[in-house]
Amino acid sequence: MDRRKADFGSLHELIGRKVSFPGGRGTVVEILEDGPSLVIQAEDLEIQPDSLGYARRRSRETRLVEVFDLAGGYDPDFLALVVEE
Repeated sequence: MDRRKADFGSLHELIGRKVSFPGGRGTVVEILEDGPSLVIQAEDLEIQPDSLGYARRRSRETRLVEVFDLAGGYDPDFLALVVEE
């Protein structure tokens, strides 16, 4: 069985869980099957500019963390995640 397919099912348990990553904390909001990848919404707000570059609103940064690297091993960013209780 392909390791990428076998691990995908257990990743769904992470949805809604708080995680720590280098430089911040966030919540896993989605799992993308293609990859697979975790979509993490950061807790901290950032200033989002409009099309002219003016600061208009504050929004949460969204990070995409790949589970596997190109060689088929676990990606270092994925291994650096700490799932909180």
